Amino acid sequence: MPMLSVRCQACNRLIPTGIDVDYETFRSLTYTERTVECANCESLQVWNLDDVDLSVFPAPRG
Repeated sequence: MPMLSVRCQACNRLIPTGIDVDYETFRSLTYTERTVECANCESLQVWNLDDVDLSVFPAPRG
């Protein structure tokens, strides 16, 4: 399963959130704010589902 990542607003690097989910589970997550510390610059990042890098999920088949 892919690890969700968000982009640090301070240094622009991707930060792993520690959450491993498939796309269907991701779609059912609740829309709440979460926090994660950037390992690169130690900035505290507040994020929600809109901030997740969706490129970790495979492209939809069609």
